[in-house]
Amino acid sequence: MYSLAVGSVTNALRGKEILEKNGMNAKINRYSGNKKLGCGYVIIVSGEAERCKSLLNSAGIKVLDVIKK
Repeated sequence: MYSLAVGSVTNALRGKEILEKNGMNAKINRYSGNKKLGCGYVIIVSGEAERCKSLLNSAGIKVLDVIKK
């Protein structure tokens, strides 16, 4: 399971939708860790982190950090 940190709640919502359209389970959580990561939202996925990151990047959503859970 991985948490993909994104810069805004809007990107988190868009990212969740993109990942789900590609057959992956995703949910959004507030992240209270590193404050350098924007407003503090992560997309939690159980799939391959690199594939998820690639899908998000190709949709214009920058992944700021990948945290293994």
